[in-house]
Amino acid sequence: MSPVTSLQDALPVLVELARRWAGDDAHEVYLVGGWVRDTLLGRPTNEVDLAAQDPVTFAQHAAAALGTRVVVLGGEHPLHRIPLDGGHVDVTPLHGTLEDDLARRDFTVNAMAVPLGALDGLSSLSAAGAVSAVALTPHLIDRHNGLADLGARVLRATGPEVFAEDPIRALRAARLSSELEFDVAQETLELIPSALTALRDAAPERVTAELLRLFGADRSIRGVHVMESTGLLELCFPEIAEGYDMEQRPSHAYDVYRHQVVAFDHLDALLGPVEPGEPAYAALWRQFWRSTEWPETRWGPLRDVLNEHRACIRIATLLHDIGKPRTLVVQEDGRTRFFGHSELGAAMAAERLRAWRFPNSIIERVALLIDQHLRPGQVMSPGEPPTERALHRFHEALGDATADVCMLFLADALATEPTTVRERWPAYVRHVHRIVEWRPPAQASEVRRLADGHAVMAATGLAPGPLVGVIVRSIEEAAAVGDIRTSDEALALAKRLANADRGTL
Repeated sequence: MSPVTSLQDALPVLVELARRWAGDDAHEVYLVGGWVRDTLLGRPTNEVDLAAQDPVTFAQHAAAALGTRVVVLGGEHPLHRIPLDGGHVDVTPLHGTLEDDLARRDFTVNAMAVPLGALDGLSSLSAAGAVSAVALTPHLIDRHNGLADLGARVLRATGPEVFAEDPIRALRAARLSSELEFDVAQETLELIPSALTALRDAAPERVTAELLRLFGADRSIRGVHVMESTGLLELCFPEIAEGYDMEQRPSHAYDVYRHQVVAFDHLDALLGPVEPGEPAYAALWRQFWRSTEWPETRWGPLRDVLNEHRACIRIATLLHDIGKPRTLVVQEDGRTRFFGHSELGAAMAAERLRAWRFPNSIIERVALLIDQHLRPGQVMSPGEPPTERALHRFHEALGDATADVCMLFLADALATEPTTVRERWPAYVRHVHRIVEWRPPAQASEVRRLADGHAVMAATGLAPGPLVGVIVRSIEEAAAVGDIRTSDEALALAKRLANADRGTL
């Protein structure tokens, strides 16, 4: 038989398999958790969550029927995963009865179930294998009023022991608040601090997984506010608390801590896929995305570039000034200075992210953004456009993080002097536009290709060494800003530089 590769095509096969066993308690299978929740919300999902009395047997039969395999994950209560193109089916054991199992789940909106066999192929499934909320609701088993909370867009713990049983659920509350755009019920918020001590000892990989999903959501602001109000933010990033009540005189409107959170709020609104509902952010978003024509960047469409990196940009923005408290200098006139805070902050953020075992690619990009977050404001003299040379050096230093650091710059500015920056917002957007849209002349790449290190050594008689690298970089910069346009001009420049600097760097 041909393997079933798509999630939509797999669902009718799973339903038919469950219907064969209907009435056999030993083989009862239920749709549960996130799949039920997201289907009722009309949200797309790339996974099907099943709970079965005999998960091993069902997973094996399901994989055979789908023409694929089972991957076993976990320890004492393993998860049986059936991978498919663009998604997967997860089969977990029922813990006791269905009622027992649902009571052990984290939130009421995740504690609903539907007998898999109840979804017959004629009345519930479309030709594409999709299930509608209307078809699902008559079969819904809802012992914890999850459907009501779903309608109210509220995240509520199923019971008082939820976070004691698994402290990672505290972070999951913040993450789901962002992903679903739900409020967390007050009584659930009040339970979260009780999980903080145990959360410190949780597997770092699990913490990181939740944080990456939270910061990678379309909007992260709800989740960060949940973290801030419950102690989760300080637990995950304790360095940020060093900025409490630390004034920044005279230009800043907020202390160091609040400045970073306010910057995050603005960044989150600007990165959002649609115009924010908050009036304070809507005009900023419209000017940036609707009133500005963004050409394709060197790395692709701006929106795509930012979406790919949005978790890194958000983390960097939240932590961009954590180096300030340790570099504080108060001058005689009362002004505060924080010399070297960008470099120190980058190192501090990298250390914290390594402790949580973030991927190296994330750590390196976050550190780069924090280290360079002042650069967009330094790329030109006041009132003057940035030079070609300054833009080349900017792009050389940041690469595909150029747009990322510009977004951090905008958020940083908005959280420094909100009134002034809002009044001049179109000028700030134009400044960032000039940086992001810059490209070297078309012939620059050809010059760089023909005037490499070997060509420089052949033209100048230099031996391999640091001076060759200096000359190659000088050629690359000259080509990028249009000072030279041919390989002959490049090699002539190499000879001049070698004659002037031979034996020195």
